Amino acid sequence: MRLSGPCLILALILLTAGCVSVQSPPLAAASLEEVDEAPPLIVSLYPFLDDVNEDDHARTIALLTRRYEEKYPDDRVEIFIDPAKSLYFENSLNLSASFEAADADLLEVEQTELDNLIAGGYIRPFATDSQSEQQMLRENLRGVVGPYRDIGVKGGMVYFVPTWLCAFYTFERSPPGTAPMAADFSSVMVLPDLYLSSYASAYGTDPALLDAAIIDAAAGAPDPGVIAALSERFSACTGTSGENLCMDGYYLEHDTAAEEFGAGMTDRYVGYSEMLYRILKSNPAVRNQSIQITGTPFGRDPAPSLAWVDGFVINKHTSQKKMDQAIRFIDFYNSPEVKEMIALSLDTDPARPLVPRYLLPASEEFYALPSVRDDPYYRQFYPVIRNMTPFPTGGLRGSMIPIYCYVTDALSETGLDVNRQVCAAGG
Repeated sequence: MRLSGPCLILALILLTAGCVSVQSPPLAAASLEEVDEAPPLIVSLYPFLDDVNEDDHARTIALLTRRYEEKYPDDRVEIFIDPAKSLYFENSLNLSASFEAADADLLEVEQTELDNLIAGGYIRPFATDSQSEQQMLRENLRGVVGPYRDIGVKGGMVYFVPTWLCAFYTFERSPPGTAPMAADFSSVMVLPDLYLSSYASAYGTDPALLDAAIIDAAAGAPDPGVIAALSERFSACTGTSGENLCMDGYYLEHDTAAEEFGAGMTDRYVGYSEMLYRILKSNPAVRNQSIQITGTPFGRDPAPSLAWVDGFVINKHTSQKKMDQAIRFIDFYNSPEVKEMIALSLDTDPARPLVPRYLLPASEEFYALPSVRDDPYYRQFYPVIRNMTPFPTGGLRGSMIPIYCYVTDALSETGLDVNRQVCAAGG
């Protein structure tokens, strides 16, 4: 998942198909004091990073802080990896309380929240008059894996700098057995996204078309063909007794699907790339097995699902001095060396077993590293994510519960065993 683009005085640069402005707007008189303030820059990172040292990320945060401040001795940074200081899985259009709780200058968020953050006035564009920081921003954006490069550019301004990519993958032993597939598709924060993936598979990824699909589904009119395709896909989880652990809430509650695949209780599992960490941690012998990894289609078309993108946004209250620091931190964080440390779990204490987190950075450079290029799993993950299409940057958040309820209602009418507790409780 990766970064941003600049220019010189009165800067507009041509980036792929559009012009991107990264020059800072004139400072208001009230903000001149802020420019003289010393940081620290407060950074809220992706909060669900696997805690490889089981120390609440203390070692990871200490390594990141030390390396950054060694590179930029005049800067100070305070890093958090904490769900309480994050906006992940927010379904509200009013993000004031969450932003106040996060209390951060620079935040990693998921791209489906971006339009809400801009419209609500919570964030501002990345913009600076410093030519060195402009150059950092430009090089970062140019380095992002192709389909995701411009996702954070709105109206010619850079609001979001990609850091990580995420998608559903199918893990399968060869030859597969007959046990039902294991996965959790029943979350309120996942199923609406999968509905949209299936819709895109059937009708294309035109943004206006996807916006209309979200509106229709939230209003109680999910597409019948899309529902039929989802039901067909999800039925791979149905056992001989008719129960569907992927959809009835079992795996949502127990969260054991990855471990069951690792233990050989099923030979088919669908999950994010980083779930391989849990599979290998609980069952190291899986490394010696023949595992095929492919993109997961949720429509009848064989194209894999849409992809999520995580990235940095900057708090609108952040001073211009911190803006420049934020750009330096982004450049540091998205460097191949730092991404290698996190994705391959090189921050693991030497006394502990090293198991890669198998996260998917957004920059092309990462996948050219010898340690990544030679990894048998990354060789399967990367070609899939490189050719996927990202989810839209708006529309879904704020509509997740009604979409979930109407989609699960339609799925239940196909005979699928589904979890509707959220809907029965009135959302």
